This record gives sequence, C-alpha cells and structure tokens, in this order.
Amino acid sequence: MYACSTRRLFGVIGAVFVLGALITSSTSAANLTFKRDTLSSSAPGAAANHTLEFGTAAAVSPGGSLRLDFPADFSIIPTSSTTFGIRNVELLVNGVSRSAAGSANATTDGITITPGAGGAIEYTLNSTTGIPSGATVEWRIGTQTAGSLSEREIVVGTTSTTTLPADIPPIINSTATGTHAIAFSTTGASRPLGGDFIIFLNEQVGVGPADTTEEIPPFRFGGAPTGTISGTTANVELSLETDEFATCRYSQTASTSYNGMSNNFNSGALILHTVVVAVVPETTYTFYVRCTDDEGNQNIDDYIISFTVPVEPDGQPNDEGNIDGSGSGPNDSGSGGGTGTGTGGGSIGSGGGPQSSGGGGSGSGGGSGSGSSGGTGGGFENDGPYESGDGQVTIQGTAWPRADIIVLVDGQEAETTRANSDGVFSVTLDEIARGVYTFGIYGEDGNGVKSSTFSTSFTISGARATTLSNINIAGTVEVVPDPVVLGGTALVRGYALPGASVTIETRPQGSRSASTLFATSDGTGFYSTTLSAAGLSQGTYEIRIKSEQTSGGSTEFSNWGFFGVGQEADVPINADLNRDAKVNLIDFSILLFWWDTSGGDSSPPADINQDGRVSLTDFSILLFNWTG
Repeated sequence: MYACSTRRLFGVIGAVFVLGALITSSTSAANLTFKRDTLSSSAPGAAANHTLEFGTAAAVSPGGSLRLDFPADFSIIPTSSTTFGIRNVELLVNGVSRSAAGSANATTDGITITPGAGGAIEYTLNSTTGIPSGATVEWRIGTQTAGSLSEREIVVGTTSTTTLPADIPPIINSTATGTHAIAFSTTGASRPLGGDFIIFLNEQVGVGPADTTEEIPPFRFGGAPTGTISGTTANVELSLETDEFATCRYSQTASTSYNGMSNNFNSGALILHTVVVAVVPETTYTFYVRCTDDEGNQNIDDYIISFTVPVEPDGQPNDEGNIDGSGSGPNDSGSGGGTGTGTGGGSIGSGGGPQSSGGGGSGSGGGSGSGSSGGTGGGFENDGPYESGDGQVTIQGTAWPRADIIVLVDGQEAETTRANSDGVFSVTLDEIARGVYTFGIYGEDGNGVKSSTFSTSFTISGARATTLSNINIAGTVEVVPDPVVLGGTALVRGYALPGASVTIETRPQGSRSASTLFATSDGTGFYSTTLSAAGLSQGTYEIRIKSEQTSGGSTEFSNWGFFGVGQEADVPINADLNRDAKVNLIDFSILLFWWDTSGGDSSPPADINQDGRVSLTDFSILLFNWTG
C-alpha cells in the first residue's frame, strides 16, 4: 500500500485556538505583563492539555502558591485513573523546570489536585525559592510535561508482561462553544497577582472525512530466482517487488521476525528490492523475506524465495560450428532453412515477410535458430484496457463462494471470473504488453454490493509471467433499510470468507470512536446481524467489516462505507478512484486515462464532480484530497 505516515489528512484544524492574550483586559490581569492559555484541543467536550504562560510584574515569595479554578462545566479526571497525576503538572520559571511532589518542603514544591467538575489545581512553592518579578512562567498541565508517561510494557512476576496505558490529556472541556474564563490567583505575592485566563472553544473543522491511516504491511510478489537456475555462478541476485515503498530483509531461518533479521536488501525504501548472495553448486537455497513500510507496518509471515544451484558442468565447448543459414517467407508466414556442422554450432534462419514471424532453421550440429520478418507478427491491439504483448499476469486469492471477481487494469474492467465453491479464484491476464500498470481486484455479491478494491502497481517486463497471490477480498456490507429510522433497527448483511467470525465496526461520520458488532458467516459466506439505532442521533454513519476463519484465513478491514440514520447518508465526493483509501499517483493515472471523456464505466467515476466531463475541475478535487 502507498505509505501514509506523512499522509494523515483528517485532523482538527482548530485544535489550538488561543485568545487569552487578545481578550484579557487590564482589570482581569492584576500585575501580569502577559498571559495566555494554549489548549491541545479546543473542541467542545474534548480532553485537552493546558499550557499557561504569563509574566510577573511582582514577586511571589517562597511558600506562596498559584491556583487555577476551572468553571463548573469543565472537569479534571481523577488522579486514581493511573493516566493523570502529579507528574502531569510542571512549572517552569524562565525556562527552568522546578521540582515538585505531593507536598512542599524546603527544596520541593507541592501540588494539590481537586478532580471532578469545577476542579482546581494548586501549586505551592517551596519555602526556599520564590518567583521573582519580571519572570516568564510556563505552567504545563497534561501529557506535555517532562514526567509524562507513554504506553509501556512491564514485567509481572517472572514470566509475564503487561502493557500500561499512556497518560491522557486531563482537562475535559465544556460542551458549550464560545468564550470561557479560568480563574487564576496567587498567595504570597508582594502585590496582587491574578485574573482570568480566557479561552475559546469552537466546533471541530475537518477535511474529508477520510481517515487515511494505513495499517497494511507491504504486499510482496515476483520473487526470483525460482526452480533450478541455468548455468553455474558464484553469486546470485535475489529480487522481489512490493506494492508500496518498503524496506526488506531476509533470513535463512524460517519465522524470524523483521527486527530479528540482519540481512538487508538494497538500502532505502524502494518497490524493487535486490541483493547479491554467494552460492555454491549442487545446493538448494531458501530465503525468508519480510518487509516494513514507512509507517512501521511489518510483515508477520515469511515470503519464500527458493532455488537450486545445479551441478557444475564438466563438458568442453566446441567453437568450430558453421552458423550460416537462410530463409524466406511470403506474406503472413515465414520459414527458415539452414545447415550447420560441428558439435557445438547450429544454424540460424531468417524469414522475410511483412507483419509475420519466420520459423527457425536447424543445423546438424545440434543448434537451432529463429528468423524474424520485418514486423512483429500481428501487431499490438490497443482497443482494450491494455495493449497486447508477451507478458502474463495471474491473480489468485480467496473471497466468498461463487463471488463475482472483477479485475481492473488502470481503472478499466479487464477480466471477470467467479470464485469456486470454496471461495478460491484465479484469473489470468494473457498477452499484456510491457509497461507499468495499476491492477485492482474486487468482488461483487448477489445483491450487487461491491467489496473494497485491492490495488497494486508494478511493471510488466519482457515475456515474464507474474503471479499475484494470497489476495483475500475483504467482503461486502450493506445496511437495510438505508436510511435507518431514528430509534429503529436495521439489518446489517453481506458476504465474507465462509465459516468466519465477522467483525463489524460503525461510527459517526468523521469520528475515531467506533462501536463493534459481531456475526458469523455461513458456508456460502453470507452473514447478517441486527443494528439498533436507539441512542443514535440523526446523521451519516460509517461502517466496515473484516472476517477471520478458525482455519487461519483472514482479511483486513474493508474501506469505510456510509449509511444514514434519520436522513440520507451524506456521502463525500470520492477522489479515491481505485478505492484503496489513498489518493495518489494511481488515482491520477486513472484520471488521465479518462481525461476529456465522460469517465466511461470507471467505478467510482473518474468524472468526480459528475458534470459529464473529466476535466480540470475533477483534477482540482483530486489534488485537494491528495494523500500521497
């Protein structure tokens, strides 16, 4: 898949909206030269960190205190939650962090946290060091402190480990948008210090929605060499391809993790991976390959490259053969004839004739040759999704039994087949010309519902036969009826791997928090379960599935689909033309293929804005949604 660590498009544009320094009046900021409060999220009801900054126009003496009182519609999570505590409160004076604990003494400051609605945080200075006048003070509350904890694994007993959760932002915003005041006061100041920190909460503004977080490790294919290699050599080049930029390693021990492998293919994140290894004759070699993409998604299974180096030959060459020959061929057929002498030489015939191939002459020395005419023998066809040539691609995988499987080449339907009674399918694209292609594979069930599309791009070179295997179609899902009546129920149904546990996730459009339903598919792959809309508000919702068989077969989650509750679903314009949850060069190439046409039968339409013509408007929409 095309990597996306730098491709997180969906986000909150207004996550930090600070107005404290702009709104604060002189009457609300006694002896503070400036003040502001920066939130990690300004969304209503969101959990947020607070970073308060202010300048002192008067000193705060040792033993004095700073106090924040939050409004009643804000709340502080309990310190007993294990994800918030004294470690998440830090005071820096002129850039230097002060030491703090639960109570103050001669050298350590004290922190008191009152959790709950309208809670408070009080910071008491030690009895030795105060805060001078003219100081710049930064008060951090949340996961941005030096003592905050990330997710970590600890040892339990002598043989077990457990994972502890990371700290979370501790202040829960009010659910009301607009201006809010957080009261700030001090004790022990030579002149009064205090006032209100003014913050502004605003609704989240999103782009999309399109969660482009990529969780699928690289797909590996085209490993070479295979079988018994020709000739004898002291070194062999291993190679394979991946469907996204990746870094690959290998081991000669099965089931070695990626991090445990010490042998690397060529350095850097690439699509074609090669490395030269030393070999000896009369030996079979097996290499186990695993790769990782730029988001850290690692293969957890072995990709095997296996071949045999033959016995070293012991014959002697004879270079005295006569290789002369001649041939002729009228019109569409050619024939060659030739003679040769010697044990190592053969003859080569040449055929004449336009748009044809000549047959080869043969020599008595055991050699053979082929003749060629002035043409390629029939020429290339270019009225289909690809030009004809000498390449071949075989696509194999698993879906649900009797699924209709559609293969796309550069966004056009190229071949169709049907999975067998076990859900296994295989389809071959024959006589495909050399070049770079984007292949897409999806399934369609008996209700006309389409699955997500598996998509990959690679180069067809020469008369090489390429196989894409282990492609598990994610399955289909639909909600009936759609839209769902407010407070009512609906049927969630579709097709997945047969005899599998099906996991169904739903969430409000654009949300990152999902609810989970479960179902079991029968022998035909069909599954269904009931969705209750009780408690769901009116709007557009997203849904996706994945399935797992007890025998070990499984799929990744499908792409998110849409359904409505109390209204028609507001389906966003889809610039993801190959339906792989990314908008990148593959989609751009599909758009170019259909340029200045109606978009043909591409699905989703290359005519993104549906105005009847693929044009600059569609190109602009694609660029706006670009993920790379």
